[in-house]
Amino acid sequence: MVKLFIDFIQFLNTLAPLLTALGVLTLLAVLLSKSIKRHATVYYLVFAVPFALVAIPFIGRLLGMEGLSFRIPFMSGLTRDYIHAGTLGFPLLVIIMYTGALNPKNPYVKKLLAIRKELSILSGFPILTHSLIRFTSGLNALQFFTHQEEYLASGRVTNVLGAGISNFSFVLGLLLLALFLPLWITSFDSVRKRMGSAGWKKLQRWSYVLYALLFIHAIGIQTGSMLNPRGGRGAHPAATEVSATESGVASEVRSAENQGVQQRTGDRERGGNGDATPSTGRRGGNRPETASPGGSGSPTGTVAPSGGGRPPTWSFTDIKVGSQTRQYIHIASLLLIFGSYLYLRLRKAKQDAAKRRNIH
Repeated sequence: MVKLFIDFIQFLNTLAPLLTALGVLTLLAVLLSKSIKRHATVYYLVFAVPFALVAIPFIGRLLGMEGLSFRIPFMSGLTRDYIHAGTLGFPLLVIIMYTGALNPKNPYVKKLLAIRKELSILSGFPILTHSLIRFTSGLNALQFFTHQEEYLASGRVTNVLGAGISNFSFVLGLLLLALFLPLWITSFDSVRKRMGSAGWKKLQRWSYVLYALLFIHAIGIQTGSMLNPRGGRGAHPAATEVSATESGVASEVRSAENQGVQQRTGDRERGGNGDATPSTGRRGGNRPETASPGGSGSPTGTVAPSGGGRPPTWSFTDIKVGSQTRQYIHIASLLLIFGSYLYLRLRKAKQDAAKRRNIH
């Protein structure tokens, strides 16, 4: 039963990675709310480690230090999750976003509200990691608009509309970074106190613009990659990452992607998912179908090995889902998340306005 449950979670993670990550992180945030509040600094340090493993080699390369890299095998999966924001960064932003739109009297919402500041700071580490690697993608995407004829002649585009949507979304990512940085920095108490309550609240209103642009960014990458499978940027994003960092972390990313890892996150920008990619089921990928005794090819029918061993058992990971179907599911997930948030936020705004009228 436990194995079946794990297989089911892995299947969901492959099929709808953003929704799966969002559910898991929400549960962990509620369960660990007291711990996060009491030991916030410890959590900040833990979240900062994967960021440093990516950021230091990246910055070192910009400064001409080519040999600066870190190779920590057991951290490779986590650094990939940081690079592709759909596993950690984007879901954390969604949790923060929803917390302000839900009923504050709900006991679970209360727990999230109590650590909303801490979650904002934690989200910054994977978001900034993602932004560092994708920054060059945004700059490269500008070529589509500044030198379009040359760009189209290079053979990197299979669909002009799709390439335009993808490149616009990558350029929009640069604006998102510019919006996110001040919102993140002012989440720290020392900065917030210096700003004062009025100034801080005024700045935080820009978070709504951030959420709106984040939706456009994620949907645009998904839609563009469906219309233009090459992504509108020529080489596969993995190559961009390697050229951007040329570090041990980037090598881990390239190695994993060669094994089919690119189907995993919801934030993710490579060929079919947004940043949210916010980025794939590293484990438990679809297994080859086993022939049934009747030759129908049903995944439930198995044939005992010729050596007389135990026949393989069926699991959720045997279910095959096409890449295009997953892309549609990613887009549907984004529409569900942002559509429901907009509904909840508008409803809460009406309720708050009604309360103020009753008070006066």
